[in-house]
Amino acid sequence: MVFRLKKTTLLATSALTAAALLLTGCGATSSPEKEGTAADPVTIRFAWWGNDARAKATFDVIKAFEAENPGIKVKGENTEFSSYWDKMATQVAGGDTPDVLAMSGSYPSEYSSRGVLLDLDTLKDPIDTSKFAPGTVELGQIDGKQYTITAGVNSMSMVLDPAVFKAAGVELPDDETWTWDEYQDIATKITENSPKGTFGTTPMANDSFFAVWARQGGEPLYADDGKQLGISEARVTEWLQMNLDLQKSGASPGASQVVEDVSAQPEQTLIGQGKQGMKVSWSNQMNSYSGNELLMVKMPGETPTGGAWLRSSMEYGISAKSENTAAAAKFVSFLVNSEEAGKLIKSDRGMPANVDVRATVLPLLKDNQKKEAAYLDRIAEMKLTPPLPFPAGSSATMEVLNRNMTDVLFEKTTPAEAAKKFIDEVNLNLAK
Repeated sequence: MVFRLKKTTLLATSALTAAALLLTGCGATSSPEKEGTAADPVTIRFAWWGNDARAKATFDVIKAFEAENPGIKVKGENTEFSSYWDKMATQVAGGDTPDVLAMSGSYPSEYSSRGVLLDLDTLKDPIDTSKFAPGTVELGQIDGKQYTITAGVNSMSMVLDPAVFKAAGVELPDDETWTWDEYQDIATKITENSPKGTFGTTPMANDSFFAVWARQGGEPLYADDGKQLGISEARVTEWLQMNLDLQKSGASPGASQVVEDVSAQPEQTLIGQGKQGMKVSWSNQMNSYSGNELLMVKMPGETPTGGAWLRSSMEYGISAKSENTAAAAKFVSFLVNSEEAGKLIKSDRGMPANVDVRATVLPLLKDNQKKEAAYLDRIAEMKLTPPLPFPAGSSATMEVLNRNMTDVLFEKTTPAEAAKKFIDEVNLNLAK
């Protein structure tokens, strides 16, 4: 089985300010589009985020596309994730939106609602999605309109380093049955039986993970009306208390080291250095951590009620103000449907949605990447319905969660107090 998602629409939100987006106006240009030739090509801009390895692969894809389409030139613009959205907000506000732009998480909703993204259903020659796995086309739909095309899918997972487990004399968990209590016990044992500086785990304070945590407890992260959180104060407190307990037991590093680890490059994190047994992680990030033979398993608590779901790890949108939408669409189609592009990108942007490209890519993947593909198939087989779309005003939730988690780990506040602050602040954001 491959990515058998139930049909849904994905509506998300962003940190991009409404004021900035309102400056852009709506709708694509009404003037006839220029059709480029080898002697007089059209030029489109493509913006994405990522590290140097992703940039190199993407520029190689651009070269391959240009060789196949001599009438189109693509100007690539790579930015680190931490500054990508600020840069994009500035460009959008200034009327300088790239023709093709990478999207993820909560951003497509805000961009589309302000007229920044083109409704792809209006293209004269639609982007071919006939080979996409069931459910993956719908990941780019908002209110029934196709605003983005998924570059690949991923999911939340637990990454394990078997070498750390073996050195500590701790058995690997059975991910069909293990619980969060067992997770805490395992993390404590790993630290106790490992050299100083090696730990069982580290905290996770990501809003997408928190949606998983909420769903496992039978609660949605956000209420159906999108005007307040759906997760209870007790459930938030439980997660904060667990991570404080892990820190106090030594199963997790001290607060200062956690802050450093969160901001480190993947290979410089504790798990990247072979100094951590378990890490909650996006599935497509595993291969960037370490050359070690890592494992990817279901998170604790996924039975009987699963919380994880398949989602787009990156999506491609086209600017509604692009003067070259046909060329932009042809480039997006190449990114997601070309086996040549797939060979270069592999699973860097998640596992390809196009099943033919996926079949081409699989034999080229490293062992860790093949493990990711197998893991995503297992998640797909659970047939879990994705959560309702994240509502407007939710773009700051991750920052609010991280801040309150940090305050708990530094013992500036209690888990219960931090949970109340988290809920009050997020609800205030949602009510704006």
